[in-house]
Amino acid sequence: MRTRLLILALVSGQTVLANEIQVDGKLDEAAWQGAAIYRDFYQVVPATLMQTQNKVEGRAFATADGIYIGFKNWQKQGERKKQYNLQDAFMQADFNRFVIDFSGDGSGAYQFAVTLGGGVQDAVLTPQLTTDADWDGIWQSAFYEYKDYWSSEVFIPWHSVSFKPNRTNDGMANVGVSLQLYELATNHIYASQPQTTSNSDFYLKMPKIQASIPEQQQWAFIPYATHQQDFVGEASNTDMGFDLVFKPDHHQKLSLAVNPDFGQVDSDELDLNYSTVETLVTDKRPFFTQDIGVMNVNAEQNTKLVHTRRIGAGSDDGQKVITPIDGAVRFIHQGDNWQFAGFAALEEELDSGAGKDFYVGRARYREDTWQSGVLVTHTERPWRDRNAQTAAWDSQYQSDTWSWQSALLASAVTERGEDSQGYGVSTNIKYQFDPNTHLTGRYLRLDDEFDNNDLGYRKRNNWRFNELYFSHAVNYSSGFINRIQHNVQLNYESNDSGLKLPATQSYWASFILADGSSFDASFDYQTAGWDDLIGAGLGQYENRDLLKSWFFYGSPYTGSFSWAASFRLDQEGIDGLAQQYAVDMTWMPHENWSLKFNNFYRQGDGMVIASGPGQVTEYDRRLFANYINVSGLLSDKLELSMIFQWAILDADTKAVYDIRGHHLSPVSAVDNSFTDQRFTSQIKLRYRLGAYSDIYVVYNRGAGQFDQDVGSKEWLSELNSMWQQREQDQLTFKVRYLF
Repeated sequence: MRTRLLILALVSGQTVLANEIQVDGKLDEAAWQGAAIYRDFYQVVPATLMQTQNKVEGRAFATADGIYIGFKNWQKQGERKKQYNLQDAFMQADFNRFVIDFSGDGSGAYQFAVTLGGGVQDAVLTPQLTTDADWDGIWQSAFYEYKDYWSSEVFIPWHSVSFKPNRTNDGMANVGVSLQLYELATNHIYASQPQTTSNSDFYLKMPKIQASIPEQQQWAFIPYATHQQDFVGEASNTDMGFDLVFKPDHHQKLSLAVNPDFGQVDSDELDLNYSTVETLVTDKRPFFTQDIGVMNVNAEQNTKLVHTRRIGAGSDDGQKVITPIDGAVRFIHQGDNWQFAGFAALEEELDSGAGKDFYVGRARYREDTWQSGVLVTHTERPWRDRNAQTAAWDSQYQSDTWSWQSALLASAVTERGEDSQGYGVSTNIKYQFDPNTHLTGRYLRLDDEFDNNDLGYRKRNNWRFNELYFSHAVNYSSGFINRIQHNVQLNYESNDSGLKLPATQSYWASFILADGSSFDASFDYQTAGWDDLIGAGLGQYENRDLLKSWFFYGSPYTGSFSWAASFRLDQEGIDGLAQQYAVDMTWMPHENWSLKFNNFYRQGDGMVIASGPGQVTEYDRRLFANYINVSGLLSDKLELSMIFQWAILDADTKAVYDIRGHHLSPVSAVDNSFTDQRFTSQIKLRYRLGAYSDIYVVYNRGAGQFDQDVGSKEWLSELNSMWQQREQDQLTFKVRYLF
């Protein structure tokens, strides 16, 4: 990877000739000698804030093309862990992490990480300091090993993100740069500033470097083509589309997508969800992950007005699991104070007219420590004769010790001539006593008419959620414990009419041990309350008090093998008790390869599921889930990953109840027993041509089986039967390339 530069880079007022910078991890070019140097680092995990100059040294400088980051990590051979990981996967190696605030004003930032071994992660940091790892950026990285230290080198082009340069009177721009080393052997983190992203003043205290950022116009064209062969349906399908991006300057971007890439090569994890709450899944499609920080509205309990997985999901007539998207357009403008953004996405109409149209607009005003903005959405669903709008007015304030976020929410839905309007409010207030102690209060209220599910996500409406959360860490400089973190969480929940719902009060302690291992223990008390969602929404009954406990141990991450185990003992349901076991094992036979083998088993006699209108069933059940993942490098650019997931739920009827007059009335001679078994597997080859440029060959196979024959079949024989009588058997070839 070579970037030839015959330009002058201005770093902290100095003129540096950046000639032929090669991103190879060595940091041996002359330009690095004039870079801004970070020698003082602070131990931020555990947060002793002890200052050191013998762990890591950081360097940063900017050119007309982008920003360069370099690290020297003073870890001798034999004291460091080298391991490769797939992009955005768990990093089980020593690594450097850094945050870049390109605007230098805290309006948002990007987080990057590179391991000793070549694995990478990247993510978006919102103004509220929440992290979204779905974003994938255009950047380069490399590492190099010496006897007494290892180094990493990174180049991030200015055009990889959208931002408004925060220019001073002399035309220079201030760019926030925060650097970290994660030391795997001890679970310690050393940072160039005595704050982490968990501190409300992280943006306010970010060190800055000066950069000469030229005005720059850019075009990008990303076409893709896929071919899928379905061996079950004996059919094939070829699909093509493209993304076109135009940036008049760094702070403006217009994106157009025609038949955009849905991400056919990635599959979601198996989900046996029999609760009344929808599982929240993320979205890795490039068109929807760009500039997500600007679109962000931070409401409590994962309440979202924009949940892009709704776009291109199942059709309203139920005939399509994935609905093709005809096209989408997106724009963003970031000014000195004002930000404007919006997008539209149009699904294919389909023969039945069951496609949907989505529209989003955003405006936000920002000063140094506060911001306020409006987000509006509009969704059209002709097949259901339904139009839905949502709106949010959100605000935020940050200081050295206080942070505050709030949002006023509204929805308006018209379906077949019937109108409904709903409202909500969300508030989060946090006080940071010191780096080891903080207190947070959270409040969410959604009335029973609030409906954002056409384009958004919510756990439920008709809800008042209150939480008080306190965290305090104690750090030790000697002994076998490095840190103990105490956490107390107090909740009160009700529906919007004031009916008390079950709420969990928790205490848990987290221990970081001197050998790098960890131990956690939690104790929960779920107070009695009314369940008003179960029984297919027709009926409610009062739950009893429940006690729950959980214990976890994670071995040190060093070496070629690591493991973690946990145990839960819970009261559950109407009068049940459950035990839960989980074991996760990772074997790394080579620095480029890893095998993960995770097992989960839960058994108990108190699983309660709605089994009909006004009826619930309590089950004696066994749930087993298995996850196997093999991943690594076949060559420098060729990755192989193999995933196998298997889950089985045996639910044997214990008792059936009708909900009558808010009480449970036993029903005899009714058997609602069932077995739900599913598996999915994937073998994926990825050849990396460059940023947003890949060739994929992917094979998927999966099946599911649902019946009432509980306990009469062997699980492994049933898995073999599903493998042979598969429901999905598909080979996909895909290529995309960034021009």
